[in-house]
Amino acid sequence: MTDIPSIPLHPSLQKLGAVHRRRLRLLSLLLFLVFAGTLLFEMVIAFTSQDGTNLLLLGLIGLLMLPLVALMGGLMWYLDHRLSRSLNTANDLLRDCAPQTFRLTPIERASRDGVLATLHPLTDRSPTEPVHALINPSFRWSAPPRGEIEVRLYCRELKPGNELVALQPDGVSLLGKAVDRTAYDRQRRMLRIAALVLLGAALIGIWVFGGVER
Repeated sequence: MTDIPSIPLHPSLQKLGAVHRRRLRLLSLLLFLVFAGTLLFEMVIAFTSQDGTNLLLLGLIGLLMLPLVALMGGLMWYLDHRLSRSLNTANDLLRDCAPQTFRLTPIERASRDGVLATLHPLTDRSPTEPVHALINPSFRWSAPPRGEIEVRLYCRELKPGNELVALQPDGVSLLGKAVDRTAYDRQRRMLRIAALVLLGAALIGIWVFGGVER
């Protein structure tokens, strides 16, 4: 299932690749057990009751499972492709880019998007201004640091949106991307406002339709 790169993974990424493959296998096994268990349960009911309605229901469930299995297969492929591409991109950065020394300082608690951190340059070749980065965006590769650490940073160019790899002193890689702090905060505010609007609309709808029924 996993797209295995033609170039071997960097040693710091091999553990992440193993975790990726193991999680995909477990997820595939879980989905198989759910579908197989549901179908087996309906088969037992249909054949023990010998009722035509249950047999029709079994056939209907079987037909519904075909597109569900195809959909789950497509989602698994997309997840595998996206994670494998992230690993391959990180592998390219570690192979092609010269490392720069930065001090990585988390400035917010971990959220669904990752950990927002500040990168302070420690070498003359690095940018003079601190850079903001989002560590572990979207997918949790490895546990983010809880405090300030010194890392070797691999990135083609520290501009918002560009992916990066921060190599910790223990050899574990942190995958992330550079972000613009202002744009990142604005995006999160808009998401909060949208969530509040949807929640308010749902509450108003419940109140209005509940009052009409009474």
